[in-house]
Amino acid sequence: MSYFTGIAGRPARPRFGVEIGIGLGAIALLTVWPSVHAVDIAVQAHFFDTGAAHWLIPPDDRGWQFRIFYKGLKIAVGLVGGGAVLWLIARATMRRWTAFDTCLVGALCVLGLTPLIVGLLKKVTGVSCPAQELFFGGPYAHVAIWDRLLSLVPYNTHLRCWPAGHASAGFGLMGVRVLAPLGERLLLRYWAPGLVAGWGLGLYQMARGQHYLSHTVVTMALAIVLSSLVLMILDRAMMQVDRG
Repeated sequence: MSYFTGIAGRPARPRFGVEIGIGLGAIALLTVWPSVHAVDIAVQAHFFDTGAAHWLIPPDDRGWQFRIFYKGLKIAVGLVGGGAVLWLIARATMRRWTAFDTCLVGALCVLGLTPLIVGLLKKVTGVSCPAQELFFGGPYAHVAIWDRLLSLVPYNTHLRCWPAGHASAGFGLMGVRVLAPLGERLLLRYWAPGLVAGWGLGLYQMARGQHYLSHTVVTMALAIVLSSLVLMILDRAMMQVDRG
């Protein structure tokens, strides 16, 4: 069975356009619907002790949680990406390039583009973190993404919390989906690396007051959209190769 062949030797019917539409719709909803903040506050309250006025994990903590969920997972993702690049260089040098290697390039695009796009958005949106807000003992009034889109508040260089940047390194592993054979791309084992790493990093940041739930969900949706887009491009390219 070919790597690009579906179940029983029949080409799988790609439906990645549906995934892209759902992902973009989720991002749009979480961006423009003000009621999302009520959900964010309700969830975030579980990570904040109002009486003691401190977070479940102190923002300046550098203990084992920081070493595992901040440094550790990011280093692990970086090693995975670096190892994949070295593999591709070796394959190209030895002229042993295969369809799997092409898919690996696509997976690396998702791994790299997810944090890149999120980082660019964080720099230009000017949205506050929970720990920065008056409600949680911070110095600033709450600023949501819709406040910035409607120009209701001025841009503040100290507010760079939308979407979730730290979690983007983990959700970049949604590119693992690109490595799945066509008939297996909905199986959990190909989604698990991105979901586990992304939410591991995301929940850690939420426990430190660095992001709301919606910030993390937007980052996850963006990673899914990017992985679906890469899958769509690869599938169409391979269909043209088969026809030609």
